[in-house]
Amino acid sequence: MELYPLKFFPIYKNKIWGGNRLKTFLNRDIEEENVGESWEISTNNDSISIVKNGGYKNQKLTELIEEFPEELLGDRYNSAGQFPLLLKIIDATKKLSVQVHPNDKLAKELENGNGKSEMWYVLSATKNAKLYIGLNDIKGKNHLREVIEQGKLQNYLNAINVQRGDFFYIPAGTVHAIGSGLMLVEIQQNSDTTYRLYDWNRIDENGKSRDLHLGKGIKATDLNSNIERYESIYKKETPEYKRKVLTISNHFVSEKVTVKNYFKLDHNDFALITCIENNGLIKYGEDNVETLKEGESAMIPANLKDVEVEGKLEFLYIYIPDDINYYIQKLKSKGFTSFNL
Repeated sequence: MELYPLKFFPIYKNKIWGGNRLKTFLNRDIEEENVGESWEISTNNDSISIVKNGGYKNQKLTELIEEFPEELLGDRYNSAGQFPLLLKIIDATKKLSVQVHPNDKLAKELENGNGKSEMWYVLSATKNAKLYIGLNDIKGKNHLREVIEQGKLQNYLNAINVQRGDFFYIPAGTVHAIGSGLMLVEIQQNSDTTYRLYDWNRIDENGKSRDLHLGKGIKATDLNSNIERYESIYKKETPEYKRKVLTISNHFVSEKVTVKNYFKLDHNDFALITCIENNGLIKYGEDNVETLKEGESAMIPANLKDVEVEGKLEFLYIYIPDDINYYIQKLKSKGFTSFNL
């Protein structure tokens, strides 16, 4: 059986800071309350995505990768059933903890796992909603430990007011937190390694606070990482679509594509698409069609060519570049314009 655009059953995670907007904002059929995360595409630990459409329905993504490694992911991956990325939608009714993730080298040393760099795209934000990215006025790691132990870390966080459509790349080592009143798409390396530095003095229903991970967390922190705001540098517009490259890294590229009529995908290996506004169609092969609804994601296998998204919609387009310098040169050859912002 040939591969096709794969959709997956969401994996829901209850969180003390979660809410109900996956039901109300994205019209999901969810019985649980306080769902903070929907893992859309994952092979992380025991959270394995299961196909919900087509001939491979109810099959695990890990099984498909083992059976069709090159056809699904491309010839650059030898991942023993593992997918290199993790795609989530986060609903933060309350603030998340202040945390940091290790880079690849430190994650290997401390956890024998992957590092975690990530990207956020804001789907919905209440008035005065904030993201916290980086630190201000910290004089070194001993000072960082002092202010955490004194319960004053919130006074040193770099707070950024955000709205729908804002996006940020969070390199590993960056201290960060998601504020209350936000729903966002998170694209990240396949890792769930998180070191919690501060939890806003929060306690659970049993009167207990969550554990902190100061030793590993402070070791993982890059004090020079402090992000104000991301802007799109590479753009292209035609009568059929508009493309904005949001973030570029060795781990993944993310674009926002606004489709006016149709857009033909042009990635080399696999790609992920997440619809962020309106609905459309994914057309592939000879007259094959999959629907794409707002809030829905799909994986496009590497060997599936001539794939088009049609309709009037916006989606995030995620893929891994061969090489950043080569990738940027290729953007220019495709007619992208560079803006020095």
